[in-house]
Amino acid sequence: MEPLFRTFYSRPKREKPSWYLQMMATSFSSKNDMQAEVDCDTCENTANHLCKTCLDRLCDKCKIIHSKSKGTFDHDVVLLTYEAINLASECPSYHVCKWHTKFRANVGCRGCKVPVCEKCLIGDHNGHNLMDINELFQYKKNMLEQQLSKLYSEVPKYESKVEEIKRKQIDVLRNRDAVKKSIVNHFGKVNSTLHSSKEMLLKSADEKAETFINSLTLKEQILHSHIDSMQDHINNSQNKDLREKIAYIYYADCLVDIPSECPSFTEPGVLEYSEAILDRHGQIQLGSVSERLKNFHINGKKMPQIIRTLTVGKEPIVSLAYSSKLNAFWIFSSDERAFRKYDMKENCTDKIEVKSPGFQNRQNIAVGEKLVVYVDNPNKLFVLEDSRGELSINVAPMVSVCLCLTSDDDILVGLHHRTEKIFAIARFNVNGERTQYITHVIKEWTPQPLLSKSHSQNNVRAYIAENINRDICLSVGSDNVQAVIIICPNGDHRNTYKGVDSSNIPCNRPFLPRGICTNILGHIFVADENNGVIHMLDTNGTFLTMLTIPNERKIFPISLCIDNHRNLCIGCADGKIRILKYLN
Repeated sequence: MEPLFRTFYSRPKREKPSWYLQMMATSFSSKNDMQAEVDCDTCENTANHLCKTCLDRLCDKCKIIHSKSKGTFDHDVVLLTYEAINLASECPSYHVCKWHTKFRANVGCRGCKVPVCEKCLIGDHNGHNLMDINELFQYKKNMLEQQLSKLYSEVPKYESKVEEIKRKQIDVLRNRDAVKKSIVNHFGKVNSTLHSSKEMLLKSADEKAETFINSLTLKEQILHSHIDSMQDHINNSQNKDLREKIAYIYYADCLVDIPSECPSFTEPGVLEYSEAILDRHGQIQLGSVSERLKNFHINGKKMPQIIRTLTVGKEPIVSLAYSSKLNAFWIFSSDERAFRKYDMKENCTDKIEVKSPGFQNRQNIAVGEKLVVYVDNPNKLFVLEDSRGELSINVAPMVSVCLCLTSDDDILVGLHHRTEKIFAIARFNVNGERTQYITHVIKEWTPQPLLSKSHSQNNVRAYIAENINRDICLSVGSDNVQAVIIICPNGDHRNTYKGVDSSNIPCNRPFLPRGICTNILGHIFVADENNGVIHMLDTNGTFLTMLTIPNERKIFPISLCIDNHRNLCIGCADGKIRILKYLN
C-alpha cells in the first residue's frame, strides 16, 4: 500500500496531449492494426508498452527504467494495445490536485463534483461523499458533451448576431457619412443664402444712400440755380462798365425770380441696420436696412395742414399705395375693376385689370422701389417688376386679406381659411419663397376669434404694415374684432390697441380701424372710418395723439400711406387723396 502523504514529483518530460492518443486510437481501425510497429518515445526501439499516467510509448528496456525511476516508479504501465490506447485517451489514471499541486487527485467529491487529493480529504472536503475518479470523469464529460451540443447550436446564432452588428456598424458609418454630406451641403446652401442676403443688404444700403445723395444733389442744383440767378443780378447791377450798367438798369427786369424765403429741404435720415433675429418657429430673419430721421418731431401747437388734395374718383379709396420712384399713387376704389395709377396732376397713367372684382378689401396693392404687388385672385398674389415681368404666388387654400411690402422688398400677407377659423401672417421673398409663417394670430391675442364660420368672408377688413423695428402692425375690422395688433418680428404678441376712451378725444362712435401705415420715426397711423380721424400710436402701439383733417367735416379716411416728403397720404371715402403735413 502506498504511503498516505507520499510526495509526488511529476516527470519533467513534456506530456502527450489527449488528442495525440485519440489520433493514435483512431488511426487503428481494429486490433489487427496493432501489428504495425510503433517507435518508443525514449529510444528508437519498437514500443510494446504504454504508460497510462504520462502517455509515453515504451520499449521493454525503457519500461524497466520507467518503472524504477524516482519520478515515474508509480506510473501505471500496460501493454501497448488498441484497448489500452482508447482507455488512456478516455480517462487518465490520475490527476494533479488543483489546490495541492504536489498531490494526486485520485478520487472525486460527489457533492462538489471535483477531483480531490488526500490533503483535500482532511481539509475542505472532510466528511463529503466520495466517488471513483473515472465515474466523476465520465459524469463531467457527459455534462460537457450535453453543453457542447447546445453550444454547437447556439454559436451560429451568436455568429449571425456578430455579422449583423458588423453590418450595422457599416450602416452607421455610411449613415454618418451621408449625414455629414447633408450637413456640408446644407451649410453650403446656408452660406450661399447668407452671402446672398448679405449682398442684398449691402446693395440695399448702397441704393438707399444713393437715393439720399441724388435727392441732396437735386436740392443742391436748385440752390445753385437760385444763387447763379442772384449772382448775375448782383454782377450786372455793379458792373464797372458804366455803359453796360446803364443799359442793364434801363432794359433789365428788376424782378429777380427768387423765392420769398430761402428754400428748406427735407433732411435725409440716418441708415440703420436691424440685426438678425430668431423667431418662435426657429426661422431666422436676417435684418434690414432702414432710415431713421434726425431732428424731426410732430407739430406741437400748429395744426396739421392739408398741402394737397387729388381727386381721383367719387367712390371710397379702399387701397392706396405710393410710388416714391414715380411720385405717383396706385389706388383701388370700391366701384372699380382695375388698379389705377395717378400722377400728381390727377392723370391716370396706368392700370391693372382685375379679373375677379367684388371682394371687399380683397383688391390690395403695395408698391416698392422696383415691385408692384397686388391681389386679383383671392388665392394668388401677383408681383410685377420694372420690366413688367409677372410672378404669381399661390397661397391656396388660404385667402389673402391684406398685404404690404417691407423695406427690404419682402411681402407680408394676411391670410385666412375659408372654412376654418384660422388667421395667419406669411412673409415671402421676391422669388415667391415663404420665409416666415405666423398662425392663429387673432385667436390667441383677442377675446374673440377674428373669423367665424357663421360670417361671410366679406365682413373681414384688414390692413397690414411693417414698422422700422420690423414689428408687424395689423389693423383688423370685422364682426368680431376691431383692433390694431402689434406683432414682434419673431411672431410674439407685443400689444393690442382697441381705440382710446377719453372725453378729450373727438371720438363719438366705436373705433373702426381701416388703413394702417408707419413713418420713419416708428409712429403707427390708423384710419378710423367711423370717427373720421387718424389715431397716432408709438412704436409699442400706445396712443399718442389724434390727427384730424383740418377745415373739412364728414371726411372719412380709409387707406393710408407715406410719401417721399414724409407726409401722410389719406385715401378717403369721397374718392379724394388728401396729403397731410404733420411733421416739423
